[in-house]
Amino acid sequence: MSAPVIAPKVVPVQMKPIFAPAVIIRHNPRPYTVVQPKSASGHGQPRFYPNLNPAAAAFKVDPTEFMRLEGSFDDSFYRMRKGGDHGLLVPNTKYVFVRTLDGDTVMHPRYRHPVLAQGKPVLYAGEAYFNNGKLDWWSNGSGNYRPDADHAQQAHLPMEKFFTYEQILKGQNK
Repeated sequence: MSAPVIAPKVVPVQMKPIFAPAVIIRHNPRPYTVVQPKSASGHGQPRFYPNLNPAAAAFKVDPTEFMRLEGSFDDSFYRMRKGGDHGLLVPNTKYVFVRTLDGDTVMHPRYRHPVLAQGKPVLYAGEAYFNNGKLDWWSNGSGNYRPDADHAQQAHLPMEKFFTYEQILKGQNK
């Protein structure tokens, strides 16, 4: 006798779609790239000036020795605050200054620009001469940051008192 033939039972199978694994593309920017924000004043992009001599910032000092410039309501008289002191001082000599990315104007008569900025990029750097709280002149004199005159308004100092470093060397500020 022959064995009965068993017909295979066909069961429909639903196939799930197969997706390729997600490919994650990561953007690795080049080192030292700085994304510059749009200027709030509407005069185009602000320019950041990097420290061109990193070794010059190696001189470590206490930041409470730095002075922060404060202007009067009409910017005709200036005062400065040293570190965490509560009192105000009257500027009365030539100062080296940097305008930090935070918007502070940090000054000192002896320390150089990279020390004041702690080696970080700045909005502007230069020199300013005060006479009993009044600003006589200011310039873009900085060998480590080398700011250009086209972006001098970033210093937030009166432009009518601005002289280029070359004009200072020629004595045209007097």
